[in-house]
Amino acid sequence: MKIQIFSDIHGDLKSLERAISQPADIYIAAGDLSTFRRGLDRCGAILQKQEGRVWVLPGNHETADDTRDFCARFGLTDFHRQIRRLESTNWAGLGYSNPTPFDTPGEYTEEQIAEALAAFNGLARLYLVVHFPPYSTKLDEFAPGKHAGSHALREWVEREQPEMLFCGHIHECAGKSDQLGRTRCFNVGKAGYLLDLP
Repeated sequence: MKIQIFSDIHGDLKSLERAISQPADIYIAAGDLSTFRRGLDRCGAILQKQEGRVWVLPGNHETADDTRDFCARFGLTDFHRQIRRLESTNWAGLGYSNPTPFDTPGEYTEEQIAEALAAFNGLARLYLVVHFPPYSTKLDEFAPGKHAGSHALREWVEREQPEMLFCGHIHECAGKSDQLGRTRCFNVGKAGYLLDLP
């Protein structure tokens, strides 16, 4: 089974077309299809081509209500704060981001992130897809020595050790990978990451 995971399209329809043209069984949009909620419908018209196989998270540029309505209109799956099974694996999704300086519509406090992640505690063979990266990794360094990821997410990953973590949000780190304990972590960016599920 192949899973294509991508993030931070921000209305770039050509990149979205490329992401969903990759042969895959499931496509996961890990947030920020839009910029400040604008352009979602144009993205929906493209994602609808893979109707029934697309899971969507809100990024910090969308709200949970935006994503729920968007998915209902275009035949997509709202993956925010959900757990789904793929073969013998568990998949959990969490959108939004930790606080930013930009007053975007989809932000959680660190306390809210910790509370949301607690719903995924103890899941075996877990693959976690979040919009935002863990703090102080290769995935959240927006300038040399400056990190913008979530402390709560890092603490949770170090404790729970999911199989893999996929995120986006920090554009400068798109395509980079890191390791937290035994958890392999990837910032997928708009180019995406194609996982061949073992």
